Amino acid sequence: MAKILATDLDGTLFYPKDNIGMISKPNLFFIQSFIDNGGKVVLISGRSHSYIKKVINRIGRPCAGISYNGGCVYDGEKLVRSKAIPNDEANEIIEEIKNTYKIPGIFLMTENGLSIYLRYKSKFIRWLYKLYYKTTGIYAENLLSNEEDYYKELKEGKIFKIMIYFGLGKRKQNRAKQINSILRNVYDNVECNRSKNVIEITAKDCSKASSLLDLLSSMNASKDDVYVVGDSGNDISMFKVFQKNSFCMGHAPNAVKKYARYTIEKFEDLSRYISEK
Repeated sequence: MAKILATDLDGTLFYPKDNIGMISKPNLFFIQSFIDNGGKVVLISGRSHSYIKKVINRIGRPCAGISYNGGCVYDGEKLVRSKAIPNDEANEIIEEIKNTYKIPGIFLMTENGLSIYLRYKSKFIRWLYKLYYKTTGIYAENLLSNEEDYYKELKEGKIFKIMIYFGLGKRKQNRAKQINSILRNVYDNVECNRSKNVIEITAKDCSKASSLLDLLSSMNASKDDVYVVGDSGNDISMFKVFQKNSFCMGHAPNAVKKYARYTIEKFEDLSRYISEK
């Protein structure tokens, strides 16, 4: 059976960043060579399906894609799974979190793009968010920049992911960690994962591990042939389920690295491990 490489994007395939080419040349060469030699690649990310398609175009080879941390699963053009958070549940959860924790920002990821709610209604602050987002360049998702867009998506959009933003700094990261533990106990109808200063909420049973297992079943592939690599909290589920061939980037927090079997400093270092097996 062909080897399958399931890779996270931000901080992993996109590390180090290449603001012009999206994927650095060494990483692109490795992943293209892996596919050309019979391997299969799964791009697995919290990003949108439309953005993952851009990455596949950049690679120039067929890849499977898992977006929104497992909300959508595609094997090429074939839809394997699509699971969103019901709008009424999303609204209830958001209102409870807003009223309890006074968080500065909420982001919704839907089929239409990324929409933003800000606690502070200053036009200047919203302008700063838009300006910052523009600086992400090639890595930017489709931004729905007006608050009206947020409320429209909350009411009518297909919500694949809610992101609760806590602000900048170590203290905010610690707060996100504490509240994520609370939310996991409070809400059994959704999945909650933390990535630094953001809590990511997806539909029940939508994790990177569960979605990858569904994809493997569709492909009639064995989990023993899978290599997983990532760098953040939403990758831990993969590390646990595919522990035998799990890799974490060296710049990841220790709280994430401890779940992976191997630590690598560069994405292209995977070539040594995979070729030896």
